[in-house]
Amino acid sequence: MNYRLSTIMARKSYVADATEIIDLSVADPISQLLIKFDKYNVSKESQLAHPLACLTKIELIDGSDVLFSLEGREAAAVDWYHNKIMRMNRNMLLETNFWEGYVAINFGRFLWDAELAFDPKNFRNPQLKLTLDLDAAMTGDTPDRITVLGALFDEKAVTPIGFLMHKEVKNYSQGASAHEYTDLPTDYPIRKLFIRCQVHGSEPNTLISNIKLSEDNDKRIILDDGIENIVNALRHDSPMIIEEWWTNILNVQRYMMITPSQWVIATGTQWREAPVAVVAGFYDGDGGRLKTIAASGGELNWQLRVSGWLPHGTIEIPFGDQMDMEDWFDVTKVGSLRADILSSSSGLSTASTVQLITQQLRKY
Repeated sequence: MNYRLSTIMARKSYVADATEIIDLSVADPISQLLIKFDKYNVSKESQLAHPLACLTKIELIDGSDVLFSLEGREAAAVDWYHNKIMRMNRNMLLETNFWEGYVAINFGRFLWDAELAFDPKNFRNPQLKLTLDLDAAMTGDTPDRITVLGALFDEKAVTPIGFLMHKEVKNYSQGASAHEYTDLPTDYPIRKLFIRCQVHGSEPNTLISNIKLSEDNDKRIILDDGIENIVNALRHDSPMIIEEWWTNILNVQRYMMITPSQWVIATGTQWREAPVAVVAGFYDGDGGRLKTIAASGGELNWQLRVSGWLPHGTIEIPFGDQMDMEDWFDVTKVGSLRADILSSSSGLSTASTVQLITQQLRKY
């Protein structure tokens, strides 16, 4: 057997905020770490945030060396762009049920990439560190659960040359019409740059005006364009995000926190054996916050299909042929690489923040 799926941490329940540190004591190279998070829904309350907001930090560390560091929604967005398809999440928001979702840490260009994988033998004490805030999505709903699986190379002997490393390099608050300058890392080649700007009720393209990337004090301009042009230019390389949800819709407005954040469409029908003559409305969806409401007497279980773009407010900017390591952006050859992000002049909220995330090739 060349490959196997191994349990790194069996399912564990939590009734309070926690930091879980898991030793990666396996010897075989790891193609992917798969984190399953189950969020318990005890009532019919509106969501405060997407359930993955409860994973406030996912880190892979080796002593003081940080090899992966993203928040749960960031990690899910990066994972979606990696595979261009939703994982088998069970988006169940009916009371006394678990929402079940998956987030993967991908070390290769694809699952079972023999050239790029995480080889524990190259590190002293690699650990997966998960930080939980159980009230971040829905207040007081516990117990929640975590399971961690590893996609390992088994009898197939591989000698990977490195792995894909993901980090949030900056998180800042926006100001209207303000430029934010960020010196991006130049220690390892960059395969992708992600820019995340998620505010519930606002599409990401209304929050950022322009993105500019330049080398060595504008000696070479890599990118300089408006966010809508960038998103539209790259959209043909990504399918729509499609996910299914089950929820109880009340005759007062409630929020469902979904994955797509731009150009959201939602359709639904009653999820019951004997439907009744009642209607419900699904609207907005900007920033990943879908609004639902039913007519009087329509407080029923509904099933919805939601589609749209930009997972969790995240824009992907790929560099080069994504399958050819030699074609990625080798920033080790430049003196400096600066991002200049211009915020919009209006529409920002006090909660408007931007995160910059890099995916780099780290060789052993």
